[in-house]
Formats: sequence, C-alpha cells, structure tokens
Amino acid sequence: MIRAIHCTLAAALALAAGCADPGPKVVPVRGKVTYNGNPVTSGTVTFTPTAGGPPATGEIGPDGTFAMTTFKSGDGAVPGKHKVFIAAMAGPNDQLPESRSPTPPPTIPVKYTHPATSPLTADVGDTETAVTFELTGPLK
Repeated sequence: MIRAIHCTLAAALALAAGCADPGPKVVPVRGKVTYNGNPVTSGTVTFTPTAGGPPATGEIGPDGTFAMTTFKSGDGAVPGKHKVFIAAMAGPNDQLPESRSPTPPPTIPVKYTHPATSPLTADVGDTETAVTFELTGPLK
C-alpha cells in the first residue's frame, strides 16, 4: 500500500513538472556595439520590453559582439519593441588598488548608460534578430 502511494506521488510530481508554464516566448538576439567606429570591448547590453515582460541582458565580448539572455544563456529576448541601454566602464588595468576610482569611468557616452536617457531601441521579431548599435558623441 505504501509503495503504491509513493509511486502515485512520484507520477504526479513528474506530470506536474512536465506541465510547467514555459514562460513567454523568446527568440535569439545577437548584435554588435561600436563607439566612434571601434568595437566596445566589454560591458552589458540590456533590453527592456516597452509592453512589459522580462528584460534581457547580453555580455559584450572583446570584439563588440553580444548575445541576449532572458532565462538561460543565449536564449534571446521576448519579441516586440525594447528600450536599450548599455553599461561599459573602463577596467582597473594595471592600477594599484589605492589609485583606482571607486566608480570606473564610462567608455561610451553617459547618455547610453541609463534607461531614462538612452535613445537606443530595438525591435525583436518572431525569428532570430540581429542588431547593431553604433554609438557616437563625447564621453560626457
């Protein structure tokens, strides 16, 4: 009798796990970030859906490329229009800890680094989307 109860509970748990809500649809999004024609070599790109939903982030690689992640690495972003902002700060390089700034300086214009001031947007379609952000202007 106890064995039958355990088997029933195990089957119910397996069924419930298989029926879990997969969440909103996401599509692969890849792209590149440049500043004054040169790749931005590190930082993070953030997509925030304007109609609501989970945001996506992408780590910028040394060549300026990124792949967006919403739930698992590289899965993409939800389809629709997104507000985009980019965080790219100078690294500590070879500076001694006591000479490092508590907040590293940005390597791109400040206006791109905050959702309230960034003019960047992206439209994510129903299939894989490629975007390029060509940033310009003074750092301040």
